[in-house]
Amino acid sequence: MRAFPALAVPLPRWRTYSLRIPTIVLLVGGLSLLALALRLVWVLYTDTIPLGGDPHWYYVVASNVADGHGFAVRPHPIFGEIPGPGEPTAFWPPGYVFALAALFRLTGESFSTPQVMNALLGALTVPFVFLLGKSVFDQRAGLLAAGMFAIFPNAIVGVPLLFPEPLFTLMFVAALWLLTIRPVERPWLAYAGFGALVGLACLTRGQGAVLLPIAVVYWLARDGWQSAARSTGLALIVAVLMIAPWTIRNATQMHAFVPISTNSGAALRVGHGPESIGTTKWTHDEVNGLDMEHAMNNPRTEVEAYREYTRLAIDYALTHPMRELELAKLKLWNLYRSDAEIIPWITVLGTRPLEPDGLDDALWRMFDIAYYTLFLTAVASVPLWLRWRPERILLASVFIFWTLFHVAFLAEPRYHVPLYPAFAIAVAGGLCIAFDSMVALLRRSRYAARNG
Repeated sequence: MRAFPALAVPLPRWRTYSLRIPTIVLLVGGLSLLALALRLVWVLYTDTIPLGGDPHWYYVVASNVADGHGFAVRPHPIFGEIPGPGEPTAFWPPGYVFALAALFRLTGESFSTPQVMNALLGALTVPFVFLLGKSVFDQRAGLLAAGMFAIFPNAIVGVPLLFPEPLFTLMFVAALWLLTIRPVERPWLAYAGFGALVGLACLTRGQGAVLLPIAVVYWLARDGWQSAARSTGLALIVAVLMIAPWTIRNATQMHAFVPISTNSGAALRVGHGPESIGTTKWTHDEVNGLDMEHAMNNPRTEVEAYREYTRLAIDYALTHPMRELELAKLKLWNLYRSDAEIIPWITVLGTRPLEPDGLDDALWRMFDIAYYTLFLTAVASVPLWLRWRPERILLASVFIFWTLFHVAFLAEPRYHVPLYPAFAIAVAGGLCIAFDSMVALLRRSRYAARNG
Protein backbone atom coordinates (compact mmCIF):
# COMPACT_ATOMS: atom_id res chain seq x y z
CA MET A 1 0.00 0.00 0.00
CA ARG A 2 3.05 2.25 -0.31
CA ALA A 3 2.72 5.27 -2.55
CA PHE A 4 6.45 5.16 -3.39
CA PRO A 5 7.87 1.62 -3.63
CA ALA A 6 11.42 2.97 -3.58
CA LEU A 7 11.06 3.84 0.10
CA ALA A 8 12.33 0.47 1.35
CA VAL A 9 11.52 1.27 4.96
CA PRO A 10 8.97 -0.68 7.00
CA LEU A 11 5.75 1.18 7.57
CA PRO A 12 4.78 2.00 11.17
CA ARG A 13 3.34 -0.84 13.22
CA TRP A 14 0.02 0.89 13.62
CA ARG A 15 -0.33 0.75 9.84
CA THR A 16 -1.47 -2.88 10.06
CA TYR A 17 -3.40 -2.47 13.29
CA SER A 18 -7.12 -3.14 13.13
CA LEU A 19 -9.67 -1.99 15.64
CA ARG A 20 -11.75 -4.61 17.37
CA ILE A 21 -15.11 -5.37 15.84
CA PRO A 22 -17.20 -3.87 18.70
CA THR A 23 -15.19 -0.65 18.44
CA ILE A 24 -15.74 -0.48 14.70
CA VAL A 25 -19.45 -1.13 15.10
CA LEU A 26 -19.70 1.70 17.62
CA LEU A 27 -17.75 4.11 15.42
CA VAL A 28 -19.66 3.33 12.25
CA GLY A 29 -22.94 3.31 14.14
CA GLY A 30 -22.09 6.69 15.64
CA LEU A 31 -21.30 8.12 12.21
CA SER A 32 -24.60 6.76 10.88
CA LEU A 33 -26.51 8.39 13.73
CA LEU A 34 -24.66 11.64 13.12
CA ALA A 35 -25.59 11.45 9.42
CA LEU A 36 -29.22 10.83 10.33
CA ALA A 37 -29.31 13.71 12.82
CA LEU A 38 -27.82 16.20 10.36
CA ARG A 39 -30.26 15.20 7.65
CA LEU A 40 -33.29 15.35 9.93
CA VAL A 41 -32.29 18.79 11.21
CA TRP A 42 -32.06 20.04 7.62
CA VAL A 43 -35.44 18.51 6.77
CA LEU A 44 -37.08 20.26 9.73
CA TYR A 45 -35.36 23.56 8.98
CA THR A 46 -36.26 23.79 5.29
CA ASP A 47 -39.90 22.61 5.36
CA THR A 48 -39.86 21.83 1.62
CA ILE A 49 -42.94 20.41 -0.13
CA PRO A 50 -43.09 18.67 -3.57
CA LEU A 51 -45.18 21.13 -5.56
CA GLY A 52 -43.25 21.11 -8.82
CA GLY A 53 -40.89 19.27 -11.15
CA ASP A 54 -39.70 15.70 -10.63
CA PRO A 55 -40.56 15.56 -6.89
CA HIS A 56 -44.18 16.43 -7.68
CA TRP A 57 -44.39 13.64 -10.26
CA TYR A 58 -42.92 11.06 -7.88
CA TYR A 59 -45.30 12.09 -5.11
CA VAL A 60 -48.43 12.01 -7.30
CA VAL A 61 -47.67 8.64 -8.91
CA ALA A 62 -46.72 7.13 -5.54
CA SER A 63 -50.01 8.38 -4.12
CA ASN A 64 -51.86 6.74 -7.00
CA VAL A 65 -50.06 3.44 -6.46
CA ALA A 66 -50.80 3.55 -2.72
CA ASP A 67 -54.46 4.40 -3.36
CA GLY A 68 -54.90 1.52 -5.80
CA HIS A 69 -55.02 3.58 -9.00
CA GLY A 70 -51.89 1.94 -10.37
CA PHE A 71 -48.72 3.44 -11.83
CA ALA A 72 -50.66 6.16 -13.59
CA VAL A 73 -50.94 9.93 -13.94
CA ARG A 74 -53.70 12.36 -14.78
CA PRO A 75 -52.24 15.41 -16.57
CA HIS A 76 -53.54 18.83 -15.62
CA PRO A 77 -52.96 21.97 -17.73
CA ILE A 78 -52.03 24.08 -14.68
CA PHE A 79 -50.77 21.73 -11.96
CA GLY A 80 -48.95 19.27 -14.21
CA GLU A 81 -50.17 16.05 -12.62
CA ILE A 82 -52.88 15.55 -10.02
CA PRO A 83 -53.71 12.47 -7.92
CA GLY A 84 -56.52 10.18 -8.95
CA PRO A 85 -57.36 7.62 -11.65
CA GLY A 86 -55.41 8.27 -14.83
CA GLU A 87 -53.54 6.75 -17.74
CA PRO A 88 -50.73 4.17 -17.27
CA THR A 89 -47.28 5.70 -17.60
CA ALA A 90 -43.66 4.57 -17.66
CA PHE A 91 -42.09 8.00 -17.86
CA TRP A 92 -39.59 7.45 -15.04
CA PRO A 93 -38.24 4.23 -13.48
CA PRO A 94 -40.58 2.81 -10.83
CA GLY A 95 -38.22 1.97 -7.94
CA TYR A 96 -38.50 5.19 -5.96
CA VAL A 97 -42.24 5.45 -6.64
CA PHE A 98 -42.84 1.98 -5.20
CA ALA A 99 -40.70 2.82 -2.15
CA LEU A 100 -42.79 5.95 -1.54
CA ALA A 101 -46.02 4.04 -2.15
CA ALA A 102 -45.06 1.37 0.41
CA LEU A 103 -44.27 4.13 2.88
CA PHE A 104 -47.64 5.80 2.25
CA ARG A 105 -49.44 2.51 2.84
CA LEU A 106 -47.70 2.20 6.21
CA THR A 107 -47.85 5.78 7.45
CA GLY A 108 -50.42 7.55 5.31
CA GLU A 109 -49.68 10.18 2.70
CA SER A 110 -47.72 13.20 3.83
CA PHE A 111 -44.84 15.39 2.70
CA SER A 112 -42.67 14.77 5.75
CA THR A 113 -42.45 10.96 5.89
CA PRO A 114 -40.70 10.64 2.49
CA GLN A 115 -38.18 13.23 3.64
CA VAL A 116 -37.52 11.24 6.80
CA MET A 117 -37.13 8.15 4.62
CA ASN A 118 -34.55 9.98 2.49
CA ALA A 119 -32.67 10.95 5.65
CA LEU A 120 -32.71 7.35 6.85
CA LEU A 121 -31.50 6.08 3.47
CA GLY A 122 -28.58 8.51 3.64
CA ALA A 123 -27.68 7.29 7.13
CA LEU A 124 -27.91 3.64 6.03
CA THR A 125 -25.43 4.38 3.24
CA VAL A 126 -22.71 5.27 5.76
CA PRO A 127 -21.89 1.66 6.82
CA PHE A 128 -21.59 0.60 3.19
CA VAL A 129 -19.23 3.50 2.49
CA PHE A 130 -17.09 2.19 5.35
CA LEU A 131 -17.20 -1.39 4.06
CA LEU A 132 -16.37 -0.37 0.50
CA GLY A 133 -13.55 1.94 1.64
CA LYS A 134 -12.16 -0.87 3.81
CA SER A 135 -12.25 -3.28 0.88
CA VAL A 136 -10.59 -0.86 -1.54
CA PHE A 137 -7.99 0.47 0.91
CA ASP A 138 -8.10 -0.35 4.61
CA GLN A 139 -10.02 0.21 7.81
CA ARG A 140 -8.72 3.71 8.37
CA ALA A 141 -9.70 4.83 4.89
CA GLY A 142 -13.13 3.27 5.32
CA LEU A 143 -13.76 5.16 8.56
CA LEU A 144 -12.47 8.43 7.13
CA ALA A 145 -14.61 8.06 4.00
CA ALA A 146 -17.70 7.18 6.04
CA GLY A 147 -17.14 10.25 8.21
CA MET A 148 -16.72 12.52 5.20
CA PHE A 149 -19.90 11.22 3.59
CA ALA A 150 -21.85 11.51 6.85
CA ILE A 151 -21.18 15.23 7.23
CA PHE A 152 -20.69 16.29 3.60
CA PRO A 153 -23.14 19.19 3.17
CA ASN A 154 -23.85 18.53 -0.52
CA ALA A 155 -25.01 15.01 0.36
CA ILE A 156 -27.43 16.50 2.89
CA VAL A 157 -28.94 19.45 1.01
CA GLY A 158 -31.12 17.42 -1.36
CA VAL A 159 -32.69 15.19 1.30
CA PRO A 160 -35.91 17.28 1.64
CA LEU A 161 -36.57 16.92 -2.11
CA LEU A 162 -38.30 13.80 -3.38
CA PHE A 163 -35.53 12.73 -5.74
CA PRO A 164 -34.47 9.06 -5.99
CA GLU A 165 -30.78 9.75 -5.33
CA PRO A 166 -30.76 8.64 -1.64
CA LEU A 167 -32.29 5.27 -2.48
CA PHE A 168 -30.15 4.80 -5.57
CA THR A 169 -26.92 5.78 -3.81
CA LEU A 170 -27.57 3.24 -1.06
CA MET A 171 -28.08 0.43 -3.58
CA PHE A 172 -25.16 1.59 -5.73
CA VAL A 173 -22.64 1.56 -2.86
CA ALA A 174 -24.03 -1.71 -1.46
CA ALA A 175 -23.66 -3.35 -4.88
CA LEU A 176 -20.06 -2.15 -5.24
CA TRP A 177 -19.20 -3.50 -1.79
CA LEU A 178 -20.86 -6.84 -2.60
CA LEU A 179 -18.56 -7.07 -5.61
CA THR A 180 -15.51 -7.01 -3.36
CA ILE A 181 -16.49 -9.86 -1.03
CA ARG A 182 -15.55 -13.39 -2.01
CA PRO A 183 -17.23 -16.03 0.15
CA VAL A 184 -15.38 -19.31 0.45
CA GLU A 185 -18.62 -21.24 0.37
CA ARG A 186 -21.38 -20.63 -2.18
CA PRO A 187 -19.77 -17.64 -3.94
CA TRP A 188 -22.61 -17.74 -6.44
CA LEU A 189 -24.85 -16.20 -3.78
CA ALA A 190 -22.71 -13.03 -3.84
CA TYR A 191 -22.92 -12.88 -7.64
CA ALA A 192 -26.67 -13.43 -7.60
CA GLY A 193 -27.08 -10.83 -4.86
CA PHE A 194 -25.08 -8.37 -6.92
CA GLY A 195 -27.29 -9.07 -9.93
CA ALA A 196 -30.40 -8.44 -7.83
CA LEU A 197 -29.00 -5.09 -6.71
CA VAL A 198 -28.17 -4.21 -10.32
CA GLY A 199 -31.76 -4.89 -11.30
CA LEU A 200 -33.16 -2.84 -8.41
CA ALA A 201 -30.72 0.00 -9.12
CA CYS A 202 -31.75 0.08 -12.81
CA LEU A 203 -35.40 0.18 -11.75
CA THR A 204 -34.58 3.24 -9.61
CA ARG A 205 -32.28 5.15 -11.95
CA GLY A 206 -31.03 4.22 -15.40
CA GLN A 207 -27.44 4.78 -14.26
CA GLY A 208 -27.65 1.46 -12.44
CA ALA A 209 -26.68 -0.11 -15.77
CA VAL A 210 -23.05 0.98 -15.24
CA LEU A 211 -22.71 -1.57 -12.44
CA LEU A 212 -22.44 -4.43 -14.94
CA PRO A 213 -19.41 -3.17 -16.93
CA ILE A 214 -17.79 -2.14 -13.63
CA ALA A 215 -18.27 -5.71 -12.40
CA VAL A 216 -16.92 -7.23 -15.62
CA VAL A 217 -13.69 -5.22 -15.40
CA TYR A 218 -13.30 -6.03 -11.70
CA TRP A 219 -13.93 -9.76 -12.11
CA LEU A 220 -11.55 -9.93 -15.08
CA ALA A 221 -8.79 -8.27 -13.03
CA ARG A 222 -9.45 -10.47 -9.99
CA ASP A 223 -10.43 -13.88 -11.36
CA GLY A 224 -9.56 -14.11 -15.06
CA TRP A 225 -11.89 -14.33 -18.02
CA GLN A 226 -13.40 -17.79 -17.42
CA SER A 227 -14.54 -17.07 -13.88
CA ALA A 228 -15.54 -13.53 -14.87
CA ALA A 229 -17.74 -14.91 -17.66
CA ARG A 230 -19.56 -17.20 -15.23
CA SER A 231 -20.00 -14.47 -12.63
CA THR A 232 -21.21 -11.96 -15.22
CA GLY A 233 -23.63 -14.44 -16.75
CA LEU A 234 -25.24 -15.24 -13.40
CA ALA A 235 -25.45 -11.57 -12.36
CA LEU A 236 -26.93 -10.61 -15.73
CA ILE A 237 -29.58 -13.34 -15.58
CA VAL A 238 -30.66 -12.29 -12.08
CA ALA A 239 -30.72 -8.60 -13.08
CA VAL A 240 -32.89 -9.37 -16.11
CA LEU A 241 -35.24 -11.45 -13.96
CA MET A 242 -35.59 -8.52 -11.56
CA ILE A 243 -36.43 -6.10 -14.38
CA ALA A 244 -38.59 -8.46 -16.46
CA PRO A 245 -41.87 -8.07 -14.48
CA TRP A 246 -41.79 -4.32 -15.03
CA THR A 247 -41.00 -4.76 -18.74
CA ILE A 248 -43.94 -7.18 -19.04
CA ARG A 249 -46.15 -4.65 -17.24
CA ASN A 250 -45.14 -2.00 -19.77
CA ALA A 251 -45.85 -4.32 -22.68
CA THR A 252 -49.25 -5.15 -21.23
CA GLN A 253 -50.39 -1.69 -20.21
CA MET A 254 -48.39 0.54 -22.56
CA HIS A 255 -48.61 -1.86 -25.53
CA ALA A 256 -44.94 -1.35 -26.35
CA PHE A 257 -41.52 -2.76 -25.55
CA VAL A 258 -40.24 -0.35 -22.91
CA PRO A 259 -37.57 -2.11 -20.82
CA ILE A 260 -37.80 0.38 -17.93
CA SER A 261 -38.87 3.94 -18.79
CA THR A 262 -39.84 6.07 -21.74
CA ASN A 263 -37.77 8.94 -20.36
CA SER A 264 -34.66 7.32 -21.86
CA GLY A 265 -35.85 8.33 -25.33
CA ALA A 266 -36.22 11.96 -24.29
CA ALA A 267 -32.84 11.85 -22.52
CA LEU A 268 -31.16 10.56 -25.66
CA ARG A 269 -32.71 13.25 -27.84
CA VAL A 270 -31.90 16.02 -25.36
CA GLY A 271 -28.29 14.82 -25.45
CA HIS A 272 -28.06 14.33 -29.23
CA GLY A 273 -29.71 16.96 -31.36
CA PRO A 274 -29.23 20.38 -32.97
CA GLU A 275 -30.66 22.07 -29.85
CA SER A 276 -28.53 20.08 -27.39
CA ILE A 277 -26.47 22.02 -24.85
CA GLY A 278 -25.06 19.12 -22.83
CA THR A 279 -27.72 19.29 -20.12
CA THR A 280 -31.50 19.21 -19.78
CA LYS A 281 -33.31 21.39 -22.29
CA TRP A 282 -36.59 20.31 -23.84
CA THR A 283 -36.38 20.23 -27.63
CA HIS A 284 -38.97 21.53 -30.08
CA ASP A 285 -39.24 18.23 -31.97
CA GLU A 286 -42.94 17.60 -32.39
CA VAL A 287 -44.85 14.34 -32.06
CA ASN A 288 -48.50 14.55 -33.06
CA GLY A 289 -48.23 18.33 -32.96
CA LEU A 290 -46.80 18.37 -29.42
CA ASP A 291 -43.32 19.49 -28.42
CA MET A 292 -41.15 17.26 -26.23
CA GLU A 293 -42.37 18.54 -22.87
CA HIS A 294 -46.02 18.00 -23.70
CA ALA A 295 -45.54 14.82 -25.72
CA MET A 296 -43.57 13.05 -22.97
CA ASN A 297 -45.82 14.27 -20.17
CA ASN A 298 -48.93 12.95 -21.90
CA PRO A 299 -49.42 9.19 -21.29
CA ARG A 300 -51.30 8.92 -24.58
CA THR A 301 -48.31 10.05 -26.63
CA GLU A 302 -45.28 9.15 -24.49
CA VAL A 303 -44.67 5.75 -26.13
CA GLU A 304 -44.75 7.23 -29.64
CA ALA A 305 -42.53 10.09 -28.47
CA TYR A 306 -40.17 7.59 -26.80
CA ARG A 307 -39.70 5.75 -30.10
CA GLU A 308 -39.41 8.87 -32.21
CA TYR A 309 -36.91 10.64 -29.96
CA THR A 310 -34.78 7.50 -29.68
CA ARG A 311 -34.67 7.23 -33.48
CA LEU A 312 -33.87 10.93 -33.97
CA ALA A 313 -31.09 10.83 -31.35
CA ILE A 314 -29.36 7.81 -32.86
CA ASP A 315 -29.60 9.23 -36.37
CA TYR A 316 -28.13 12.55 -35.23
CA ALA A 317 -25.28 10.92 -33.30
CA LEU A 318 -24.29 8.78 -36.29
CA THR A 319 -24.37 11.65 -38.79
CA HIS A 320 -22.76 14.47 -36.76
CA PRO A 321 -19.47 13.13 -35.35
CA MET A 322 -17.80 16.52 -34.83
CA ARG A 323 -20.85 17.92 -33.09
CA GLU A 324 -20.85 14.82 -30.86
CA LEU A 325 -17.32 15.65 -29.72
CA GLU A 326 -18.42 19.14 -28.81
CA LEU A 327 -21.44 17.79 -26.92
CA ALA A 328 -19.22 15.31 -25.05
CA LYS A 329 -17.19 18.21 -23.64
CA LEU A 330 -20.36 20.06 -22.63
CA LYS A 331 -21.69 16.96 -20.88
CA LEU A 332 -18.45 16.50 -18.96
CA TRP A 333 -18.67 20.08 -17.75
CA ASN A 334 -22.32 19.79 -16.75
CA LEU A 335 -21.77 16.45 -15.01
CA TYR A 336 -18.90 17.56 -12.80
CA ARG A 337 -19.60 21.24 -12.18
CA SER A 338 -20.95 22.45 -8.83
CA ASP A 339 -24.33 21.15 -7.72
CA ALA A 340 -25.18 24.23 -5.65
CA GLU A 341 -27.99 24.97 -8.10
CA ILE A 342 -30.14 22.65 -6.02
CA ILE A 343 -30.60 25.49 -3.51
CA PRO A 344 -33.36 27.18 -5.56
CA TRP A 345 -35.26 23.89 -5.45
CA ILE A 346 -35.19 24.13 -1.66
CA THR A 347 -36.23 27.77 -1.52
CA VAL A 348 -38.83 27.73 -4.32
CA LEU A 349 -40.55 24.61 -2.99
CA GLY A 350 -40.30 25.70 0.65
CA THR A 351 -43.25 26.95 2.64
CA ARG A 352 -41.09 29.67 4.16
CA PRO A 353 -37.87 31.41 3.06
CA LEU A 354 -34.56 30.40 4.53
CA GLU A 355 -33.60 32.60 7.43
CA PRO A 356 -31.72 34.77 8.21
CA ASP A 357 -31.55 37.00 5.14
CA GLY A 358 -28.58 36.24 2.95
CA LEU A 359 -28.43 32.58 3.96
CA ASP A 360 -29.14 31.52 0.38
CA ASP A 361 -25.99 33.20 -0.90
CA ALA A 362 -23.92 31.88 1.99
CA LEU A 363 -25.13 28.33 1.37
CA TRP A 364 -24.43 28.67 -2.34
CA ARG A 365 -20.80 29.56 -1.60
CA MET A 366 -20.49 26.83 1.02
CA PHE A 367 -21.78 24.12 -1.32
CA ASP A 368 -19.52 25.36 -4.12
CA ILE A 369 -16.47 25.21 -1.85
CA ALA A 370 -17.44 21.86 -0.34
CA TYR A 371 -18.06 20.20 -3.69
CA TYR A 372 -14.99 21.46 -5.52
CA THR A 373 -12.78 20.64 -2.53
CA LEU A 374 -13.99 17.04 -2.48
CA PHE A 375 -14.02 16.61 -6.25
CA LEU A 376 -10.63 18.17 -6.97
CA THR A 377 -9.00 16.39 -4.04
CA ALA A 378 -10.40 13.10 -5.33
CA VAL A 379 -8.94 13.81 -8.77
CA ALA A 380 -5.57 14.80 -7.28
CA SER A 381 -5.48 11.60 -5.19
CA VAL A 382 -5.66 9.27 -8.19
CA PRO A 383 -1.87 9.08 -8.81
CA LEU A 384 -1.40 8.13 -5.15
CA TRP A 385 -3.70 5.11 -5.11
CA LEU A 386 -4.14 3.94 -8.70
CA ARG A 387 -2.43 0.55 -8.96
CA TRP A 388 -3.04 -2.65 -10.89
CA ARG A 389 -5.05 -4.15 -8.08
CA PRO A 390 -8.64 -5.29 -8.58
CA GLU A 391 -10.12 -3.05 -5.87
CA ARG A 392 -8.29 0.02 -7.14
CA ILE A 393 -9.38 -0.79 -10.68
CA LEU A 394 -12.93 -1.07 -9.37
CA LEU A 395 -12.79 2.45 -7.95
CA ALA A 396 -11.35 3.87 -11.18
CA SER A 397 -13.98 2.00 -13.22
CA VAL A 398 -16.77 3.66 -11.27
CA PHE A 399 -15.64 7.09 -12.44
CA ILE A 400 -14.95 5.97 -16.02
CA PHE A 401 -18.22 4.16 -16.71
CA TRP A 402 -20.31 6.73 -14.86
CA THR A 403 -18.83 9.42 -17.10
CA LEU A 404 -19.33 7.41 -20.30
CA PHE A 405 -22.97 6.77 -19.44
CA HIS A 406 -23.71 10.48 -19.23
CA VAL A 407 -21.77 11.24 -22.38
CA ALA A 408 -24.08 8.73 -24.07
CA PHE A 409 -27.20 10.43 -22.68
CA LEU A 410 -27.03 13.84 -21.01
CA ALA A 411 -25.67 15.36 -17.84
CA GLU A 412 -26.74 17.52 -14.94
CA PRO A 413 -24.81 18.43 -11.78
CA ARG A 414 -27.36 16.40 -9.76
CA TYR A 415 -26.28 13.28 -11.62
CA HIS A 416 -22.92 13.12 -9.85
CA VAL A 417 -24.52 12.94 -6.38
CA PRO A 418 -24.30 9.10 -6.24
CA LEU A 419 -20.52 9.46 -6.72
CA TYR A 420 -20.06 11.23 -3.37
CA PRO A 421 -19.17 7.97 -1.59
CA ALA A 422 -16.63 7.11 -4.31
CA PHE A 423 -15.14 10.62 -4.10
CA ALA A 424 -14.86 10.28 -0.32
CA ILE A 425 -13.21 6.86 -0.58
CA ALA A 426 -10.72 8.14 -3.17
CA VAL A 427 -9.81 11.10 -0.96
CA ALA A 428 -9.56 8.98 2.18
CA GLY A 429 -7.39 6.39 0.48
CA GLY A 430 -5.10 9.05 -0.96
CA LEU A 431 -4.72 10.78 2.40
CA CYS A 432 -3.87 7.51 4.17
CA ILE A 433 -1.31 6.55 1.55
CA ALA A 434 0.24 10.02 1.59
CA PHE A 435 0.45 9.91 5.39
CA ASP A 436 2.08 6.47 5.34
CA SER A 437 4.59 7.66 2.76
CA MET A 438 5.48 10.72 4.84
CA VAL A 439 5.99 8.55 7.91
CA ALA A 440 8.14 6.14 5.92
CA LEU A 441 10.19 9.06 4.56
CA LEU A 442 10.76 10.38 8.07
CA ARG A 443 11.84 6.95 9.26
CA ARG A 444 14.21 6.68 6.33
CA SER A 445 15.69 10.12 7.07
CA ARG A 446 16.20 9.26 10.73
CA TYR A 447 17.74 5.92 9.81
CA ALA A 448 20.14 7.61 7.37
CA ALA A 449 21.07 10.25 9.98
CA ARG A 450 21.83 7.63 12.63
CA ASN A 451 23.91 5.49 10.29
CA GLY A 452 25.76 8.31 8.58
